[in-house]
Amino acid sequence: MAERFYYSIASGSAGNCGLYLAGGTAILIDAGVSLRRITAGLSALGLGLDDLAAVLLTHEHGDHVRGLPMLLKKCAVPVFASRGTARVLTQKEPICADRLNTFDSGARFWVRDVDVDSFATPHDAAESVGYVLTHEGRRFGFATDLGFVPHDAADRLRGCTAVVLESNHDPHMLQAGPYPYALKMRVAGPSGHLSNPDCAVCAAELVKSGTRTLILAHLSEKNNMPALALQQTRHAVRGLPLCRVIVAPRDCMGEPVLLEEGEALCSLSG
Repeated sequence: MAERFYYSIASGSAGNCGLYLAGGTAILIDAGVSLRRITAGLSALGLGLDDLAAVLLTHEHGDHVRGLPMLLKKCAVPVFASRGTARVLTQKEPICADRLNTFDSGARFWVRDVDVDSFATPHDAAESVGYVLTHEGRRFGFATDLGFVPHDAADRLRGCTAVVLESNHDPHMLQAGPYPYALKMRVAGPSGHLSNPDCAVCAAELVKSGTRTLILAHLSEKNNMPALALQQTRHAVRGLPLCRVIVAPRDCMGEPVLLEEGEALCSLSG
């Protein structure tokens, strides 16, 4: 059976980009950092742009697509985006007009030998989505930029061996922090970002359904700390089946995360 890895190139309010590796298939999830950083992240794993099988976009916000126009100039990789995301993105970046493979949220499609299942996420974007990627029967979930976890999203993620899940902010830090009131309300609202406590509740349900690796992602630089996010989720999964809990750093992970291991441990990365 082929090994599967996840490598976070960037995770946070300043930019988001991750790489899913399954056998010989390399899939980039979002491109919210410069092409130089994307190339450096791939190079750390011995890969280049031509090794990418696809780019999956979650939505059109700059911290998820900032590097896409330059990426499209440098390689012919297929890019997949929901119809709403594609509509807004092509208005901002005309180079994307003829390069996007569009789908309706909830659609399934294949990238080589990986089955990609999309689902809608509640975020203040045109048509934000998350993904479940299945390879040789092993399911990997990706859900960031969501104000809460809807029943459909929870159902799609249930049974995933590994999940990248947003743990964006600590509610107390957000309310006491430097953001203007309107921005605080947006972040904490139902179309904003998932808090540490809400992430922890979802994490516990995922562990009960078979998740053995959790990667906490999209942490706010101003309204969160890795130790806080880790503490909340570790407390929530205590007493449940063993599960690694890893915090994706703002910059590249030191090593790719092997998504299935014989023994799971709680750990902090970055």
